[in-house]
Order: sequence, then C-alpha cells, then structure tokens
Amino acid sequence: MSKEDMIGILTGAMKPGVASVVINTKDYIYCLVAKDAEGSSWKEASITFPDGGVEQKDIPPGKALMLLIEELLRGLPNYVDNLPIAKNELEIQTAIERIKGL
Repeated sequence: MSKEDMIGILTGAMKPGVASVVINTKDYIYCLVAKDAEGSSWKEASITFPDGGVEQKDIPPGKALMLLIEELLRGLPNYVDNLPIAKNELEIQTAIERIKGL
C-alpha cells in the first residue's frame, strides 16, 4: 500500500455518514473506517513516520472494536497525559467512589 492509498482512506473517513476513527500522533497515523453504512466491514490502516511504512487490512466489526480498544489502552497513553480512560482496577475503583460521592 502506498502513501497515496493512505491519503485516499483518510479522505474517505471524512465523508458524511462514514463511521471512522483517526488517531494522529507524531509517530503514526492510525485509522479505522467503516466500508459500508451498516459497519459490517471495516478497513484498518496505519502509516508510520518518518519512514512512511503503510499497512492496511479489511476486518470484521468485532475485530475493529477490539483493535480500537487496544489502541486506546496501549497506544494513546504513550502520547496523551491524563487520558481519561480507566486502565486498571484502581482507576475503575476511583470511578466507583466518585459515583458513590454524588
């Protein structure tokens, strides 16, 4: 896959009504884009910097969800301080205590 293919995938992700997630870090761009309105098939694509290595594959919706969760829990914390996602039991317990305090 070429960088032009990646640009095409990202351009498609911007179309109205297309479900997509694009994560743009200094080291890579990662995206999941629904291939149809029902979300019955997804395209996962990424490009790394500075080498421009590009990967893409078609995946089923359940796998797309699992890959998104993995990216949110393992990838983004390396780039975003204080990401508001509970990543362990202590952080989940903190959320529970916050609710109890209402």
